[in-house]
Amino acid sequence: MPELAPAQRLLPPNRTALELALAGTSPMDLDTDGLRYLWSAMRCLAALLPWLSWTLSVEAWQDAKSDDAKRALILNSIEIHRHKGTPWAIRQLIRSLGFGEVNIIERVGGRSHNGTIRRNGVYPHAPLATTWATYIVDFQRPITNAQAERLRKLLPSVAPARCHLVALRYAAVANSHNGATRRDGAYNHGSA
Repeated sequence: MPELAPAQRLLPPNRTALELALAGTSPMDLDTDGLRYLWSAMRCLAALLPWLSWTLSVEAWQDAKSDDAKRALILNSIEIHRHKGTPWAIRQLIRSLGFGEVNIIERVGGRSHNGTIRRNGVYPHAPLATTWATYIVDFQRPITNAQAERLRKLLPSVAPARCHLVALRYAAVANSHNGATRRDGAYNHGSA
């Protein structure tokens, strides 16, 4: 019997002739040393990161652009799943995606007219009985409209099931007419 190639030796004993042929002629040289780090997000081969994220049910995998962001998202996914339904999980998901720190304003309505809050559009004139399960995510940097739309779809997967997202705001750092951002429709004026 001829000597088997390294990739062919990984096949099970009930392998077919076609599997042997494909494994022997594969242009991809399988790095068997890298397989020992399959469950380590920091040391896993980059080509196997999607499989690791699928195994761990990572939220927002397609939104992480770089390998470092993908690895951070995988590392945080277990803790995010463990604390799902809390403001901490919302913050951690947003941090993992690279949006930085956020302020979460819970129970948006039901504020009294005692001078403790400003009527600046953040808090609606609504009784607490109808707005107790609402929240706003206030960013410290602008996000694009596409990012805001994607976050609106992702947040229900980690936010408390009873809560409803009212707005994604970055009014503190809204786009001004200073030439720092282009007026091409990618960003809005501070709330999405």
